[in-house]
Amino acid sequence: MTVKEVEGEITMSEEYQFISSAQGIKIFYRQKMPTDLKAIVIVSHGYAEHSGFYISLMEFLASNGYGIYALDHRGHGRSEEERGHIEKFEFFLEDMDAFVEYIVNKHKGLPLFFFGHSMGGLISFAYGILHPENLRGQVFTGAAVGRPAGTKWIPNWILKLAKTFLNRYKIYPVLSRRGTRNMEIRKYSGEDPLVLGYATAGFFCEFIGRGVQFAQKNASDFHVPCLFLHGTDDLIVPYRSSTGIFKKIASEDKELKLYEGLYHELVQEPEREEVMKDILTWLDQRVSQQG
Repeated sequence: MTVKEVEGEITMSEEYQFISSAQGIKIFYRQKMPTDLKAIVIVSHGYAEHSGFYISLMEFLASNGYGIYALDHRGHGRSEEERGHIEKFEFFLEDMDAFVEYIVNKHKGLPLFFFGHSMGGLISFAYGILHPENLRGQVFTGAAVGRPAGTKWIPNWILKLAKTFLNRYKIYPVLSRRGTRNMEIRKYSGEDPLVLGYATAGFFCEFIGRGVQFAQKNASDFHVPCLFLHGTDDLIVPYRSSTGIFKKIASEDKELKLYEGLYHELVQEPEREEVMKDILTWLDQRVSQQG
């Protein structure tokens, strides 16, 4: 389905489509395209969310010349696979690789950037370690590159044990009130049927266990230009996850900004315009450097 809409002087197309992963899983994505493209940005959403949470960010970046693609990770949103479950963290990366290949083939020669939030930031970070050749830069908000709040002291062997014996046992974390101070987004999250209300023990083993462990163990192999953004009052992923990984990465071009008093969902917070302008400024600087 294609919808044409006009925003100021910019005519953009918004498409909703599916691509097939290497395993044949249908991965849903949406896109926004300005008439004159200067770069492409892939949006990687967080746990329990879907691409629809980032429409405002997509519209903002598209109105400033960026083509935006946002996927729903498998088991999330409109993408296929078992809801709230994954057998291997690597499946997220395989899906992303197929998605990147598809986009690169559509937009040969254009610089490619990632925007990753929370779990989506972890997926993006891991992808940047494995495939830096595809990327001009990455932006992270509230990246779950360290353990989420309340899980730091759970040893990996406990997570593995839970996966072995309670693989599909459903866990219902309460996140809606802790993600943002924006009451409209809280209401939207609570009423949206596409938002995950639970995930399995196996999912959390792969996400907060193996996924975070991979990021921490291989952080020194991350060389991609990057911008880390985090709220100091993040109640879901403590901001020290970003400050800690920032010290470990090998990127020569790296920036970190902390927003005093902001919560986890930076692009949803009341101060989101400031956050989005910071993202745009960083992207524009990298595009002009390569111009």
